[in-house]
Amino acid sequence: MLYEKVKKLKSLVKNSVVFDGAKPAKLDFTNAVLTNSKNATLPPEYIEFLKITNGMIIPPYEFYGSEVIDRKDYNYKYPSIMEINKTFVQNKNPLIENRVVIGNVFFDTIIYDKFDNNYKIVNRINFEIIKSFSSFSNLLDYIIESM
Repeated sequence: MLYEKVKKLKSLVKNSVVFDGAKPAKLDFTNAVLTNSKNATLPPEYIEFLKITNGMIIPPYEFYGSEVIDRKDYNYKYPSIMEINKTFVQNKNPLIENRVVIGNVFFDTIIYDKFDNNYKIVNRINFEIIKSFSSFSNLLDYIIESM
């Protein structure tokens, strides 16, 4: 089901970028780092997504994967989930505890919130909820409908 949604998004957005899927060992390492940082671990549905595409760019949406991806053609390194969340942890931002940043859209942030097991688009400054989804699949449906 997630594979079909990724495929649909790629066909809808001509300048979308789909990376190769993540290896299980890399996903385990990412979860270990997140756990040690007091972030939420990646939920099973997002892990399944990362096995399909280890991060994805669907302008204006970006989803982070388990590793930094060197985009040499653009002289840019696409950050990993660990890199993005490290900033929140280093700044001792209490809003990140039991949550994990998985992406962004425009100037807002996309998180998984372990407190209520929901995916949310939140204000990047104060984490005020803009939109909430009971599953990652529902979030992708929302994106597909908005394209």
